[in-house]
Amino acid sequence: MDILFIGSSGALSLTPFKSLLSSSHRISAVATHRLLAFENKIIALENESLALAARQFDIPVIDMSQPVNAIVKQLSDHQFDVILMSCFGKRLPAEIINLPTAGCYNMHPSLLPAYRGPEPIFWQLKYGAELGVSWHRVVNEFDAGDIVAQQEVKLEDGASYHEISSKLAEKGAQLMLRFLSELDSGRLAAVPQGNNLASYHPYPSATDFDIDTRYSARQLYNFMRGTEAYAQPYRYLSDSQHFFLDKPLGYDADRTIQSTRVEHDRLYIPCNGGVLIASYTDKITI
Repeated sequence: MDILFIGSSGALSLTPFKSLLSSSHRISAVATHRLLAFENKIIALENESLALAARQFDIPVIDMSQPVNAIVKQLSDHQFDVILMSCFGKRLPAEIINLPTAGCYNMHPSLLPAYRGPEPIFWQLKYGAELGVSWHRVVNEFDAGDIVAQQEVKLEDGASYHEISSKLAEKGAQLMLRFLSELDSGRLAAVPQGNNLASYHPYPSATDFDIDTRYSARQLYNFMRGTEAYAQPYRYLSDSQHFFLDKPLGYDADRTIQSTRVEHDRLYIPCNGGVLIASYTDKITI
């Protein structure tokens, strides 16, 4: 099949892109956006570039920051049966969604319909949810189309954002090749999402990184380890002091302490189940 691939930077775009390169399918063009589209939004920082990878394989690159009519005009120069999209933070207009004869599909790093929105990895870590990946049809509403492939992904404690996104991307790439084979043979089955079970979360704000000890020490440790790539301080309020945590150092699920302990640059934080151990860089008495 001929494919238009839409994405951005990082493993969630590059891993399925590279899987397509080694498959029997052909990428006729790549479409991506400029980083300026994310000004004033908190996003995970990654260094890879889909546009650069595409150019290395002589694949045409289309700038998705142009007006819709200009994008559609450029796309008319390329033949594609299907659009595949992953890690692209802008809504596709209907003029583009309806172009391919075989449909438009998006890879989303959560078990839809839960955790719709632009930064699902962050929110799944914050709330201790099961991580997973879904492929769904693209419709006008964000992340709401019928699901064509989905699978939970298990991770070890302390996984970094790069490790998490890489695992999700690897599983997503496997699911992609499977559903493309089903699509090509006319056997693809799509399951409607249960909107009554849906949840949506926006880009995180600075206060979303605050440490909430109503959660377990293990959950908070995994949250901090998995979100360090956002380069945001973790604020922790203890009695009359604000601590700005630097790094999670570990947790003890079986330990109980009554109040926060400070040992040099290390904090022992009592949680709803265990003790979180973290370094801190600053504190403010209020």
